[in-house]
Amino acid sequence: MREVLAGIVLSAAMLAPQPGSAAQNRARELAERTIANQHRNDAAIYDYERVEERISYANHAAGSDETYRLVPTGTGRLGLLVKRGNQPVDLATYRNELRAWRDALHLALDPGDPAQQRAEAKRRERDRKRSEMIDAVGRAFRFKWLGEEVVDGRTLAKIELDPNPSFQPASRAEDMLRHVRATAWIDVRAAQLVRGRAEITSGITIAGGIVAKIYPGGWYQVEQAEFAPGVWFPVQTEYSIRGRLFLFSVSQHKLTRDWDYRYVGPPRRALELARKDLASNALFPASP
Repeated sequence: MREVLAGIVLSAAMLAPQPGSAAQNRARELAERTIANQHRNDAAIYDYERVEERISYANHAAGSDETYRLVPTGTGRLGLLVKRGNQPVDLATYRNELRAWRDALHLALDPGDPAQQRAEAKRRERDRKRSEMIDAVGRAFRFKWLGEEVVDGRTLAKIELDPNPSFQPASRAEDMLRHVRATAWIDVRAAQLVRGRAEITSGITIAGGIVAKIYPGGWYQVEQAEFAPGVWFPVQTEYSIRGRLFLFSVSQHKLTRDWDYRYVGPPRRALELARKDLASNALFPASP
């Protein structure tokens, strides 16, 4: 569900004012640029590492707080735990994680290895599904241009997304779009999403509600920033959902903060960094 809501707000630039509006041509051009930019962001993030703090809440209080160094592996990312709360992991634990990263990169350099081929196939399938979900937003919603705002010197277009009653979903994931409403703020000059929020407006059932149901009122929001010319990544995401899994009530509220995006490059270059970090025999600094 989190990925569905993320796909909505991250692709909310697929806007289109009602035919005949003065902003129609401008909106179409902005939509095309933003969609292309988002796909490029999704591809570029495979070559970056970052620090990510994950906080889970229970009854409005932080239940867990873990900080990871997320590093690229060629077919995805590996989370190296560097801190629990304010307590860094011990050096031996961190070095074992670095060795796991080094080994994953070694594997990525052997395209003939069956395990690497399976990992690459999973990456292609994951990327395909995400790309299709982003593109489906253009069919699933009606878009309304709410105006422009200037925030921190940037001109942002504010867009409202309402479910399109004529939308025919092509998959179970796309069907979830019928139960969501969203708002997005898009940098007009950069054609990049700056902020977005999606809300669940009606119940979402899985297997007719027998397996699970997500209740109305859940939400997901994201903020993005520029880390290289034309490259934007999330700096904060947060979501809260309530529902039922079989006969059990479930509730999730999680906050994720990301910082220190750093270009690492393809596996061969990343492997040099992993070896260097192992040789340094030092803990990773994880403070924002």
